[in-house]
Amino acid sequence: MEAMTLLKKVGLNSDEPVFLITAKEATENLLEAIEEYCPNLKINKMTKEDITTLLYSYSNCVINYHPENCHQERAALLENFEMLRRYGLTDDDYNSIDFC
Repeated sequence: MEAMTLLKKVGLNSDEPVFLITAKEATENLLEAIEEYCPNLKINKMTKEDITTLLYSYSNCVINYHPENCHQERAALLENFEMLRRYGLTDDDYNSIDFC
């Protein structure tokens, strides 16, 4: 899925900053991590509120985690894992995402 498609679908402005990057850039980064670590996540089914929560969580993780191996993106996914279960994630996905 393309970042622009997802953001338009839920009505989020792709140029709105999430941290020091745009929503589009943050979504592209998260989609890359999702594709690699939890491909079963049905992100296209997520509500605007849940995607907004994930984006703002990601902005916090940018401060706390180094960028190698998608740590920032994975931290945002882990922080919101219970919410993301509604969209198809499983315990196996948690183990795949967890970097500790």
